Amino acid sequence: MTAQEWKSYGKFVRINNNDLFVIDTADETSSKETIVIINGYPSTSYDYHKILPTLSEYYRVIVHDHFGFGFSDLPDTYCFSLMDQANVCIELWRKLNLKSFSILADGYGSKIAKEILYKKNANLISFNIKKLLICNSVKNDFYSDLNTITALIRNKKLAKYKNILMNYKNNLFYELSVENKKYEDKAKIDRIWQKFNELEHQKEALVLCCYNEETYLYWHRWMSALKETNIPVKIFWRKDDFANIKDLLLNLASDHHNNIEIIENKHCFVLDREPINWLLMILRELDQTAYHSYKYEFATA
Repeated sequence: MTAQEWKSYGKFVRINNNDLFVIDTADETSSKETIVIINGYPSTSYDYHKILPTLSEYYRVIVHDHFGFGFSDLPDTYCFSLMDQANVCIELWRKLNLKSFSILADGYGSKIAKEILYKKNANLISFNIKKLLICNSVKNDFYSDLNTITALIRNKKLAKYKNILMNYKNNLFYELSVENKKYEDKAKIDRIWQKFNELEHQKEALVLCCYNEETYLYWHRWMSALKETNIPVKIFWRKDDFANIKDLLLNLASDHHNNIEIIENKHCFVLDREPINWLLMILRELDQTAYHSYKYEFATA
């Protein structure tokens, strides 16, 4: 399926005077249970095109492109905050008249899901969230391939300059980065500066700035949300998924309810390379009936 074919399969929902691209495999009259997917960064809803036909046999599946991603609009004043993205999810689900559903959150989307969980705990939203599944479907070495802006944004000294990224000179950029030996090469700094003058990389800088700052600022808020909820939570992890190991270890080391289950992805399945095995892993924890049905269909195909 091409990206344009995927686009024709979806629709646009107006949220805050901007168009949000949404895939919705059924409507509110469907008797199927609903699962909403909150995708990661820098992926889009299209990443799920290989598993959607199968998953939609068992569920009404809803997945959207975050603002600034995929086919969704890029609002002029949008800062790519995780908080904003959570509010967009909530507004979309209200417009679709959702009442009860499970959430599958992926990577970057897991932080958004935890903010939604926080709001649920505080009785700020009325949805019946049946289950929350947290995973990272992207191969870890993908992140090492992101351009050098990623590494720079992780520098705590640089993050606070996000509001003036387009105003400083090359020399100032160099001074901010001089502590990192990797960026002492002036030619590298010039190439990074050139990227900052491209719209796509400006957006990436804003996404990464917000992500890193909010992950640091709201980490305790989101860990508390996991501990305080009574909603069944299943957290998938891989031994090569370094981004989530800290959260997992701290969760294991602290008191937590029996509703939180940590599941090892022993074979390191990822969505883009092994979609069938990845989906089987998810279905096994989401719905045993669907899991055995799909496993049988796959084995006899």
